Amino acid sequence: MFPVPAIKIQFKHHHKYSFPEIPETDNRPEGWKIPVNSSFPGITDNDKLVPAHIRDNLKRDLHENIVEAFQQLKIPTNIEFLQFWYNIYHEHQGQEEHTHLPEVGTKIPFWSGIYYNKNASPTTFKRSDYGYRTHKFPGHEKTALAECLCETFSPYVTDGDIILFPPYLEHGVKAEPKHKNKMRLTFSFNIDLI
Repeated sequence: MFPVPAIKIQFKHHHKYSFPEIPETDNRPEGWKIPVNSSFPGITDNDKLVPAHIRDNLKRDLHENIVEAFQQLKIPTNIEFLQFWYNIYHEHQGQEEHTHLPEVGTKIPFWSGIYYNKNASPTTFKRSDYGYRTHKFPGHEKTALAECLCETFSPYVTDGDIILFPPYLEHGVKAEPKHKNKMRLTFSFNIDLI
C-alpha cells in the first residue's frame, strides 16, 4: 500500500557533458550543515565550472529526456525547471537529510531530480512515516516484509543516471572515502507543471 514513486532513467546525452576535476572547496549555502561545494539555488551566468551556454544546453537536453520518459509513463509533460544547481563532493563532504519542499508561500515542485554526472555514488532516501517502526519485529529482515519495513533505500547509480522523486522525500549524501582523489558531481533540480 501507498508506495512512493521514483523514476530512474539513463540520460541519453550524458556523453556531451564532461567537467574538469576541481579542488575541494566548502561552498555550502546558508543553513546547510555538512561541507559541500554547491551552486544552490542556481548556476549563475559567470559560474567557473559550468558556463551559461553549457548550463542552458544541459537543461534543454535533460528536459527533453525527462519529457520522453513522462510520455511513456503517461505523466503530464508540460514541465519547466524551477531550480537547477550542482553539488560537488570530495572526501568527508556530503549532505544532510533534506527535502525539496520550499519555504511557506513558495511554489511546491511537481518532481525533483538528480543527474549523476561524475563518480556516481548512491543518494540515500529515507521514509518519512515513522509509524511503520511499530511493526519492526525481531528478525523482520529475513521475512517477506523486509523491504516494506526498511528505513532507507540507496538505489544503485552509475554516471549518466537520472533519478526523479517526489519533493517531499527525505534524502542525503554520505561522505565517501572513495572521493578522496576525485570529485563526485551531481546536478539537482526541481521541476513543475506550466
